[in-house]
Amino acid sequence: MKKKTGPVKPAKTFLNSRKLFLLAGSIAIITLFSFSPAMKNSFISWDDNVYILENMNLGKPIPEAITYFFGLHYFVGNYIPLTMITYALEYHIAGLQPQFYHTLNIFIHLLNVVLVFWFIWLLSGEKPLVAALVSLFFGIHPMHVESVAWIAELKDMLYSFFFIAGLIAYFKYIERKDGNLNPIPEINLKPKEHSPINKRGFLLLLPFIFFVLSSLSKPAAVTFPVVLLLLDFYTRRKFDKWVLTEKIPFFIVSFIIGIIAVKSQQADRLLHDYYPFSQRLFFASHSFLDYLVKLLLPLNLSIFYPYPPLADGHLPLIYYLTPAVVILLFYGIYRTLKYGRLPAFGFLFFCVNIILVLQLLSIGDAIKADRYTYISYIGLFFIMAMGIDRLYRSRKQQLNAWKPVAAAVIIILAITCSYLTYARCEVWENDDTIATDLLNKYPDDRLVLNNKGFLLFMQGKYKESIPFFTKAVQLKPDYVMAYMNMVNSYLALNDYDAAVKTTDLALEHAPKDYNVLNTKGLLLFKRQKYQEAMIFYNAAIEVKKDNITGYMYMARCYNILHDYDNWIKTLDIALEYAPDNYILLNNKGYALFIKGRYNEALDYYKASLKIKPDYTTASINLSNCYRAMGDSSKRKN
Repeated sequence: MKKKTGPVKPAKTFLNSRKLFLLAGSIAIITLFSFSPAMKNSFISWDDNVYILENMNLGKPIPEAITYFFGLHYFVGNYIPLTMITYALEYHIAGLQPQFYHTLNIFIHLLNVVLVFWFIWLLSGEKPLVAALVSLFFGIHPMHVESVAWIAELKDMLYSFFFIAGLIAYFKYIERKDGNLNPIPEINLKPKEHSPINKRGFLLLLPFIFFVLSSLSKPAAVTFPVVLLLLDFYTRRKFDKWVLTEKIPFFIVSFIIGIIAVKSQQADRLLHDYYPFSQRLFFASHSFLDYLVKLLLPLNLSIFYPYPPLADGHLPLIYYLTPAVVILLFYGIYRTLKYGRLPAFGFLFFCVNIILVLQLLSIGDAIKADRYTYISYIGLFFIMAMGIDRLYRSRKQQLNAWKPVAAAVIIILAITCSYLTYARCEVWENDDTIATDLLNKYPDDRLVLNNKGFLLFMQGKYKESIPFFTKAVQLKPDYVMAYMNMVNSYLALNDYDAAVKTTDLALEHAPKDYNVLNTKGLLLFKRQKYQEAMIFYNAAIEVKKDNITGYMYMARCYNILHDYDNWIKTLDIALEYAPDNYILLNNKGYALFIKGRYNEALDYYKASLKIKPDYTTASINLSNCYRAMGDSSKRKN
């Protein structure tokens, strides 16, 4: 009779827990060295300003900040309350010292490296070589520099931390509950007793909590439930009613976060329809393959990858070829299922975590980004590391000659990745180094030119900035942001005629853009044409109801025209949209002061100073109000 086979026994290893900690710690040290240049880097004007430098809400007391950020407030098209609360904590600890923010990013990345080591250690059946290789290249791969060295990508670090922790917790859950299954050779689920049915929910609670925390750090975590199904597939769990039912809460949260993410992108006008869906399919295919290529050849990396130029409405030929290559690749992975589930699992892990950022739904102006590979590359690293491990475990004589070759390749790749990561961190040092890197790679891209011009403007080099803005609008005549930046440069040079001309050009291309309408109103205001200015401010407010700048200047026009009732009414409407705006509160106080309503004015001045205690204008106005109240009292006496 044929002997019955039992569960695969745990892979034997001579490494004890202490040696495992030393191995993981060594990888963390190598990672720390590779990213060490980032610790001295500065804030940059790419989103760091919105999240931190210009974000007055970070200074709120922590309980107030928590309440505020958990409200539906969006930052650069993201609902990320946990990330914003972390920024608030950093701000309260270190103020605006960029080194602290960079150090925290790197520290969380090191924690993620350790978590990846642990996750792969479990997933591989306790194979130390596999865990070491995956966590090492996860830690030092140059494609991950953007996620770690960019302060604005703290959300990547946090969401990944909770995401990987959730996968570990889920693996321990299925190991505990289904450990008596006959696992596949790639994995070792230790035989354990079934968990009682009433403990199932409790055991599943921890990965659910981690998933929620990950989702509140970055919406990219919505893929988590699908990754759980991939783990079920890889560990050969039986897809019964319970396996599907237990995922329902995860998918409900994923659906809710997905809706909020879309609304946040729409609110910040980051969803674009520049290209038809048919072309976006080619973009997605090309980017998908490029991510695969950069896994092994991480060269020509950039903070920004522009869309390809169209020739008579057509893409470069290579884009039309990529879908066929992608289809063949998927077919090849499908064919590997007859040999095992490892290639399909690792490849699908990559696909699930990259598909939402392949620009099938166009978000922003970049066709791809290095940071999107942070989680997704784990699946591909896992396939390769398992292959290396099998090579070294093989007893076939013909494979012995390949073992030193494989070791040499791994060492060379590790040294190369560490060097490239170190050098790439230096590119992220400040705005100048980034702008130089971008111009070297994309000298004729409108966004790159506008970025360089804006940098020169911020440095007070107004004349030097104008040629960059001019070239940007020549490349894209309806590029409103470049027009507005050019107007600001002309205003800084006191060239009002050129500023008006540029604004009128912008209005021809974007007659409903509230920024352009605001700017036109400002130019008329500066020329003391207040009635005409109000027409444009009204138009801007019609486009964007919460246009605070428009309300402020409209109120100033009413003030100058001595229409005090409409002055106060306009400020009241603005305060409905921004009740915590300390400038609006001060202005409302001043309007009431002019009307002689001193007691009411005091309340608004105090409210303004409560939000910004060092606001000098409100302090002076408050003193003047008290003085006026005293003089009024004396006159009555």
